Amino acid sequence: MTESNAKIHVLADETLGGIKREYVEVDRKAEVGEKIVIVAKDDCEEGYKNGDVFTVDREYRPKDGDVECDVASSDSNCDGLIYREEYHVLEPTNTVHIDGPNGTAQRYELTDRKAEVGEKIVIVNADVQYEDPYNNGDIFEVESLLGCSRGIQTPCHRDIFDFEYRVLVPVEADEPQPTDPIFAIGNVAQEVAKLKRTVERLENEIDTLHKDNLTLGEELARLKEPPKNEACAPIDAPLVFVQRKIGDVFDVYQDGKRLRGIKRIRIDAAMGEVTTHDIEFVSGATEEERP
Repeated sequence: MTESNAKIHVLADETLGGIKREYVEVDRKAEVGEKIVIVAKDDCEEGYKNGDVFTVDREYRPKDGDVECDVASSDSNCDGLIYREEYHVLEPTNTVHIDGPNGTAQRYELTDRKAEVGEKIVIVNADVQYEDPYNNGDIFEVESLLGCSRGIQTPCHRDIFDFEYRVLVPVEADEPQPTDPIFAIGNVAQEVAKLKRTVERLENEIDTLHKDNLTLGEELARLKEPPKNEACAPIDAPLVFVQRKIGDVFDVYQDGKRLRGIKRIRIDAAMGEVTTHDIEFVSGATEEERP
């Protein structure tokens, strides 16, 4: 079984005792010992399908009379031969998946350096010459560092050469990793819903701003309109009293405009004294008719 995202597969690596490892698809000819994945099955009735994974265990040698062709051979494939255009090579990466105490897999990078105390290591090249009590794929925590003849010591008091192990460096969670398609679709749906909510919120804000602009525009236009009583004379403009030739009726003007609605006028004037006047308007006269 494989999990894939952007042509990345997670498969058990037999050279690491079955630890799951990330492989990446590469379009090239396979070599003996490499893994391949079927990506474009031929129309013939072979015993495999797209997505099947095989290990190339021998080189194809055409029989006498056969036309030589670029194929891969695998005993696990009952038909034996897989054409070059049908497969991609799965190249191993340095990223492995190791189950944690809570059952969830943690991604680690296999790093070729000397381990520090407290770090985790995995055996990748067990030295069979010394018949060490550990195998490839075994995982240990470094307890102490040894001299140049030995690399590290584990809590089980096992001395391990530096060339026998790789340091397991945790991979940050935000780095790309294989994803279940169903889980990925769910994430996309959540992101789409979030974007829809954002668009709705922005549309509401834009609508509110538009209404505010209309209100401000109306208020600005109202402020630009002249006051209704602007046509009337200023309050401190001088009054001009004009007596008609016939009778004792006066017309009163202020700032060139005749005042209307006047019922009675009283003028007190004497040479050398302050002149006063009193104007009584007809009941109901408007503001525009009064000084």
